[in-house]
Amino acid sequence: MEDMSDLIIFIQNYQLMYAKYDINTLEHNIDRLSLRNLLKTQVLTVEFCRKYILHPEEYAMCNEDHYISKEDIVIYQPHITLEQLNSKK
Repeated sequence: MEDMSDLIIFIQNYQLMYAKYDINTLEHNIDRLSLRNLLKTQVLTVEFCRKYILHPEEYAMCNEDHYISKEDIVIYQPHITLEQLNSKK
């Protein structure tokens, strides 16, 4: 029997509004997902936001993705604080 935790799921932007995905799946699909849609529909980690959401020059899919601020992250991810985003950890 195969270990299901190692399976990679391919997802598209429209699927984000219908289900929550784990961070590994989101990272694997980052090049096909809108950062803004990710921010609004998924539960993200501070590390994910720092690595992807705050680097639209590398990961943006559309113009909207370039205008995401740290304040937007705090609004759509209420479990994340500005202090955490600004921390160097």
